Order: sequence, then structure tokens, then C-alpha cells
Amino acid sequence: MSTFEQKVEAFFKQADKDNSGTVSKLELCKVLINAGDGRTVCEINDWFDEIDSNKDGSMTLEELKKALNLRDPRSVQEAELRAVFKDLDVDGSGQLTVEDLRKVLAKTGQADKAAKYIEQVDVNKDGKVDFEEFLKAWKAGL
Repeated sequence: MSTFEQKVEAFFKQADKDNSGTVSKLELCKVLINAGDGRTVCEINDWFDEIDSNKDGSMTLEELKKALNLRDPRSVQEAELRAVFKDLDVDGSGQLTVEDLRKVLAKTGQADKAAKYIEQVDVNKDGKVDFEEFLKAWKAGL
């Protein structure tokens, strides 16, 4: 599985607040707005409608992956990455720690990989990842 797919899965699991295996418009709006995405509710709804290919009112992980795979990961807007970063920043410190990532990855059964991921992205070697490091790693395809 590619790093991009892992990021998509982590985002999806964060958005799927009720653990139904699907994301509703409301769940998507909440996670993006809470992350400071910057898009309006109408824009998020339009994006949701594009992703929901079978028009059943819910987005599956497969639909999200398909929609995002149509885009070059380098075309993902900084606001979208800020939303993902904010979701990963469990303690709200503005930096990703091993513990933050461990909590998120535990939902996917990969908590043991948290330290490795932080180490790969932590440019200044302070044991944490700030948004700029996160953004650089995304652009580099890590």
C-alpha cells in the first residue's frame, strides 16, 4: 500500500465518526471545517457529491480513493492538508507527536509504526512534526 493510500485511509477513518464504514456529508463537513479547511459548506457538499459516485448519500473509502486517485497528489490544496494535519494532531498542540500518530494509527492496527513515520518526516529531529515538515513530506511523496 502506498503512503498516499495510507493517508487517505487515515483521513477517512477520522471522518467516519460513527464507524459505519461510510462518511456522510455532515461528517465530511465537520472534519473539514474543524480542521480549518477554508471551503464553504456548499463547496464541501459539491465535493462530496462528486465523490459519491453511486449517489446513495454516503461516501465509501473506495469512492474517496477513486476520486483522489484521479488527482495528482501534488495538486492537493494546502487547506486540505491542513485539515488532515489538524485531524492527526490529536492533542491540538500544532505538532504531531508519536503519541498523536499512535492514537490515530491504532484505528488501523498500525500504531507500532508511529515512531517510524515521525522519524521519517521530522526534519529538525525534535521528535515532533510541524505543519511545514508535514507539507514538505507530502510534496516529496513520503
